[in-house]
Amino acid sequence: MTLVMTSNPEAPGPRDRMVDSARALIQERGVSGVGLRDVVAHAQAPRGSLQHYFPGGKTQLVAEALARADVVARAVVGAAAADGTGAAAMLSAVVARWRAALTDGDYARGCPFAATVVDVAAGNEALREAAATGLADWRSDAAAVLRRDGFPAERAASLASLLQAAVQGALLQARAQRSTAPLDAVERELLPLLAPPAVAR
Repeated sequence: MTLVMTSNPEAPGPRDRMVDSARALIQERGVSGVGLRDVVAHAQAPRGSLQHYFPGGKTQLVAEALARADVVARAVVGAAAADGTGAAAMLSAVVARWRAALTDGDYARGCPFAATVVDVAAGNEALREAAATGLADWRSDAAAVLRRDGFPAERAASLASLLQAAVQGALLQARAQRSTAPLDAVERELLPLLAPPAVAR
């Protein structure tokens, strides 16, 4: 998948607006709950622009929305992998970002990858693969941070999978409960597991 970016992020064109709108609406409603007209209206894009920019229809639009979501989702773990942040601080940053997103958005939006998998993975192989790629990219970045902290490669991959599963489950609970308490619990319980092996007790 490729990510199409505008040269001026402060004034995105209709194509970028539709991709961002699709991502936001999928987070709220799932793939099946988002119609192409909904995306055009949300993006305030010209009616005829959808077929022009996305000749592959809804599957192409959703796949590009997931590619955009991949970039957004990896921002925190990718930054940690690049700047030397430890795994514990990385997890806290991920939780803080989701905590803010949930409370600022009135608990309306969850993970677009999870929404896609639940909604269409059984019937749309292209979108299943797009969601799987996004989830795998996050785990790869997290595992890189864990390896740098001294965890063996196999253990780092396992912990990265655990972190992702825990955060995903906490997001589901948080939206259902309209509370960030599940995210708080994940952070509290998993932070001790992320102490570098050299200093772990």
